[in-house]
Amino acid sequence: MNRRGWCLVVVAAIVLALVSLASNVTTLSQLEGKADTLLAGRLTLSQLVNAGTVWAGLAVLSGWLVRRPAPAVAAGVIALLTACVVHYGVGIAFGMFDLNVWAANLHWLLAAMVVGGPFGLVGSIARRLDPWGAAARLVVPVGAVLEPFVAGRFTTPAVLPWPNRVADIISGLVLLTAGVVGCFRVLAAGRRRPAISERRATAEP
Repeated sequence: MNRRGWCLVVVAAIVLALVSLASNVTTLSQLEGKADTLLAGRLTLSQLVNAGTVWAGLAVLSGWLVRRPAPAVAAGVIALLTACVVHYGVGIAFGMFDLNVWAANLHWLLAAMVVGGPFGLVGSIARRLDPWGAAARLVVPVGAVLEPFVAGRFTTPAVLPWPNRVADIISGLVLLTAGVVGCFRVLAAGRRRPAISERRATAEP
């Protein structure tokens, strides 16, 4: 068993859970409209760390870390469930949530069990150097490109307060930029590998 990989899976899940929880902490001044700049920053961070692409990326990363396909499927599920349990559990411990949070967010726990496995498998496949591996490595970047448009980050209703509108635009631009850069790097790396292989083959006697 890849113990180091599994340890990193758990650590990554806990870190995402805690950062996501911290991004939801709202001060009284924010609620009273006296710290709108701080509110815009907090909302931006919250929308980024709670983006579907980031949570899917956690499952993909987990599959990558444990390497083999079968463990990768399990790692994707465990990572997402761990992140959810830590997020809500710590929130209850600090009085941010009550016990009803489990029932209210049962759909996220079910979603973790349904999509965690396939995304974990994608992470394992992403290690391959063939076209399947390249396609798997594009999953998260493409998701980052599409999410701002699917979630309507660039079409926020004007009736919402400006911190919400700014947070939507900035988080959308960050996801879009990261996705485009990620896609470019994956495709560029794919073009370099055949060239390297061709040079090695030519150099052989």
